[in-house]
Amino acid sequence: MNLRLSDGHVAAGRYRTIVARGHTVIDPGVVFDTLVVAGVVAMVGCRGGTVECKAGRMVCAGDMDVRNIIGYGEIHVSGRLSCQTLRFVGVVSADGDLVCARDVAVDGMLSNGSVISAASVTLHGVLESADVRTDTLSIEPLHSMMLTRHAMGEYTASSRARTVVGNAVRVHALTCVTLHADAVELSERCRIERLCNASHVAGDGTADVSLFCPTCSQTHLKRRRA
Repeated sequence: MNLRLSDGHVAAGRYRTIVARGHTVIDPGVVFDTLVVAGVVAMVGCRGGTVECKAGRMVCAGDMDVRNIIGYGEIHVSGRLSCQTLRFVGVVSADGDLVCARDVAVDGMLSNGSVISAASVTLHGVLESADVRTDTLSIEPLHSMMLTRHAMGEYTASSRARTVVGNAVRVHALTCVTLHADAVELSERCRIERLCNASHVAGDGTADVSLFCPTCSQTHLKRRRA
């Protein structure tokens, strides 16, 4: 069943494609293959295949368990966000764990109140998270004249994380308590309290690392599964 609507609500059931414009409320018990968000969508929980955001805003007051998240706009989840791939432009925030089986790529802001776990995390913009667990982490600045012109400072602020665990970590303007990684590249005044298990460290010479620890246990910081 396919459904297109504007300023309405979606009743519980199984849908092939939902195209939501205007202000849409999705009832509990909805399962979809594709959800296109082209307005404001509110729901208690989210289960389905692909979420495609087209300059929309999605607010999930619960857990979100989907296959793919793509597009541009805003996604806010008050619970756990679980997916296979996440490729997004804009804002993605989850109060619970953000667990991605494959890759996370965000241009904008990635915010999380617990753990981000993914095969790789590539971010052009700002990261805010308690813990990040990934094989590869890359944080680079989001270059755009529009951000300066419209005073959108949240996209150009420093990134923050309590703990980062990865193999290859390349970060820009990150403040972090503990960083576990084999190969590390730090730029733009990164502030790291403890750098652990690093066999190769490079950067632009502006980083502040308080303590180098040749060996640190990582057994309690393994990646979580989607």
